[in-house]
Amino acid sequence: MALEKRVYSSNKQYRFTKILQASLLGFKNSYYLAKQLALRDLKAQYRQSLLGVFWAFAPLIINSLVWIFLQGSGTIKLSETNVPYPLFVIIGTTLWSLFGEALQLTTQSVKGNQSILTKVNFDKEALITLGCLKYGVNMLLKFSIIVVFMVFYQRIPTWDMVWFIPLLLVSVLFFISIGILLTPIGLLYNDVGRMIPIGMQFLMYITPVVYAFPKEGLMYEIMRWNPIAYLMQDLRQVLTGFPLEYGPFWIGFVLLSILLFLMALVVYRVSIPIITERMSA
Repeated sequence: MALEKRVYSSNKQYRFTKILQASLLGFKNSYYLAKQLALRDLKAQYRQSLLGVFWAFAPLIINSLVWIFLQGSGTIKLSETNVPYPLFVIIGTTLWSLFGEALQLTTQSVKGNQSILTKVNFDKEALITLGCLKYGVNMLLKFSIIVVFMVFYQRIPTWDMVWFIPLLLVSVLFFISIGILLTPIGLLYNDVGRMIPIGMQFLMYITPVVYAFPKEGLMYEIMRWNPIAYLMQDLRQVLTGFPLEYGPFWIGFVLLSILLFLMALVVYRVSIPIITERMSA
């Protein structure tokens, strides 16, 4: 079997299409490695924990219970929701948790495998695939909570729910793309990893995560200019059987997410070898 030959040169001319093609090929060639690393990490994650998969649910459940208690006790007064508030808040906090994880997915995956990154020559797209595989498992676990709540509140499936999966995948793709673009900076400066949770916490309060989209007032004006508010609103709408509200917005958002993802792959492909060299110096 002939070994693959790679020639490295000092040529600094980059062609977008060539790099993108190489990146997509890198995903294909490195899938087996990514799958093995994902199996290793998932087994280690739950083998070294007494409560196992409970830790995938715990933050969501605790956060949701706090808001349910505050609303139920009258401590805070929230706008009326079109579904029971416990279901409303569990969907909101679950989706928000997934968005935050998608944003940090690539940086955490690369940082967690720095030892092999600097010692083994492989397609670095494997680390994106690795993060996505682990993310997919956690997503399924978290959505099992929503299923339980929907069964409890007897939400009958409707044709509008068909929109949920493609809209969710586009939303996740958007956040993963932003995360990939931030990865080179995040590897050089730890400040990025610290700023993302703080930023997401701030955005949560100007997004209809735990309360409904207001119809007027200051928060309405703020949310009008927050694109993530439209994501959250429509994802929860279609999941609970209500029609899509912002169809035209999604057309533009799908195109933006795809273009952002392709650009992120090119940036990742070009920057990671340079950063790897710096890390191993």
